[in-house]
Amino acid sequence: MNSSHELAPPLTNLLYAIAEEDADDWAISADEDLWAGLLRDGAEIVRRLKEQIEAGAAAVGDEIDAEDRAALGAAFGVIVRRDHRRNTIFARAFTDEEELLAEWEATKAELEQSGGAVEAAEMGDSTEGPSSGPKPPRGDE
Repeated sequence: MNSSHELAPPLTNLLYAIAEEDADDWAISADEDLWAGLLRDGAEIVRRLKEQIEAGAAAVGDEIDAEDRAALGAAFGVIVRRDHRRNTIFARAFTDEEELLAEWEATKAELEQSGGAVEAAEMGDSTEGPSSGPKPPRGDE
């Protein structure tokens, strides 16, 4: 049984904005062209998306596919990937925790093999990285 679902724009852009601000874990390639972030807890992600849409920060509520909404609501987590060279964002929701974590480890390994550096959320306070890339996690504020 396939426990993942590829999400479509504009949802991918909203998820990237959330991940960029507060991913549970993230990785970036050495050339900083590829970025990936892990978001856990589909219910929390849905809550944050609703906040963005209601606040008017994202006027795309009706454009989000019903199947994508359902997949996200049932998700254990989401992996968001951005290719800065091609200016593309991909996101995949996972309903199975083991599959999510296995895919996340594979994603980090892929970026490491391309010479990338991996930053864990627990590493915290670093501000290094591209100005257009993710902001490092700030801990419990």
